[in-house]
This record gives sequence, structure tokens and C-alpha cells, in this order.
Amino acid sequence: MLSSLIPSYDVVAFNEIHTASRFLPSDENYDSLYSIMYVMVCITILNLILLQAVKLWQRQKSITTATWKASYQITNLIVNLLLGCMGVYYQFNLPLDNVSTIDKIIGYENLKIFSLGQIGYQLWALTVGIIYVGETRPMIIHHVAVICVCTVSAFVRCGFRYYTPYFYGLIEISSVPLSVMNSFKNNKQWIKDYPDVYSAVRLIFGVTFLSVRVILWTPYYWSFFALCSMFTYSSDALTSKFILIVFLLASLVLTFLQIFWASKIVKALLFPPKKKDQSKKTGFYD
Repeated sequence: MLSSLIPSYDVVAFNEIHTASRFLPSDENYDSLYSIMYVMVCITILNLILLQAVKLWQRQKSITTATWKASYQITNLIVNLLLGCMGVYYQFNLPLDNVSTIDKIIGYENLKIFSLGQIGYQLWALTVGIIYVGETRPMIIHHVAVICVCTVSAFVRCGFRYYTPYFYGLIEISSVPLSVMNSFKNNKQWIKDYPDVYSAVRLIFGVTFLSVRVILWTPYYWSFFALCSMFTYSSDALTSKFILIVFLLASLVLTFLQIFWASKIVKALLFPPKKKDQSKKTGFYD
């Protein structure tokens, strides 16, 4: 497996790819745009249904910020669980060895489903997060960076889709306990009533985040980064270089954000808040 993660400078493969068209066929890209809109509509409908359900559960006469936050977290949980399960399935069914350089860069067009799903989801999350939920600045940056990398994978021929089941799917497994943990944060009484459950959710989130977004992410990401950097360097077309540089920079932003969040998680795990202080911010995504 490690040998498959170490890329080599394949001049022949790079030149062959550079002679092909820059973008995927226009009819495919139009279909991709419709798919993104379809995903956004489906998630919006799901969110609106959950919004009304939460409103009834909270016995509120009107929709409040707390109602929006609760429905937002439940929607995130459902979408991330779906993406995560899909990522696990496809990741463990992909060949780990003997995958050609060409296939890693321009192959696996059937895996566009991850890019399209993520773009639709992130556009929805960005809109609702800014207007109704008051999303933090790091998370807004995260949404924008994900949209940037997924756009390349969805519409550009050299979309490095071989890596997408892991980057756009499997890692979202860690976002499932995050949604539960954030639901506790939005309901401080839950933390007081169920401190042990909250501590367990925090631990599960911390372990899964560090496992899939740091420990496993690091060798896999740098394999992608090295291959994409070599391919970018080999290109003579300024447009291609620009697209790929943005692609790389956005992926670096996501990586540094994860390192930043990981440092907060490690600190919170090593120095957990006392039970009487567990209603306060914990350091996870605060």
C-alpha cells in the first residue's frame, strides 16, 4: 500500500494528459451543474422538514436561531453519515496497487458523485451557516475551500478523482459525532443532565477526527500533493497551471485548518473541562 502512495515523475503520462482537453465534455459538465442543484434542493427540503419538526419539538411559536441550529446539525449529521458511508464503501473497493498515474489524475469519472455531492452540500451549508446559524470564520473558510477543490474534481479532466472517496467521503465519518457534540453545545442543559454521554461523544469525535483527518490523512494527502505538484510543474499551459495551483492551495488550506483543529482537540482531550464547567466551550471548533 505504501508503494502505491509514493508517486514518481512520469513524463510520458504527464505529456499524454497535457495533450488532452482541459475540461470534461460540456454536456457532462452541464449535467454536473444540474446534479449540484438537485443535491442543494434535496438538502434544503430535508432541512426545512427538520426545521418544522424541531420547532414542534421545542414547542416554539416561531422559528428561532436555536431552531435553525438544531435542524442544521441534524441535517449535517445525515448528509455526513451518507457521504462517510459511501466513502468507506468506495475506498475499500478501490484498487490500492498497480493504479496508473494517468488513472489517478484523469480516471474514475464515476467518482464525480463525491465532488457533486460535496459542492451541493457545502453551498447549502455556506448559505444557511452565514444567514441563520452564525457559522464561525474558520468553518466559512472550510466551506469555500471544499467548494474550490471539489469544483476541479467535478469539471476538470485532471480532477484526481482517485483520491476523492477518501478526501470527500470517508473523512466525513468524523463529522457525525461532531454534529452530536454541537447539538449538546447548543443545548447547555443536556450537558448538565448527561455529562457522561457528552464526555463520550467528545472522546469519540476526538479519536475519529485525529484518526481519519490527521493520522491517515497525512500520508495520503502528501501522496496526492506530490503527484499534483509534479503534474502542475510539467504543464506549459498557464490556464492549467492556475487551476491546479488554486486546487493545491485550497487543499493546503483544508490541511492547515485540520491541523489547527487537531491541536485544539488534543488540548481538550489532555486537559478536559471539569464537570461543573462542561457547559462552557470545549475548544472543539469554537
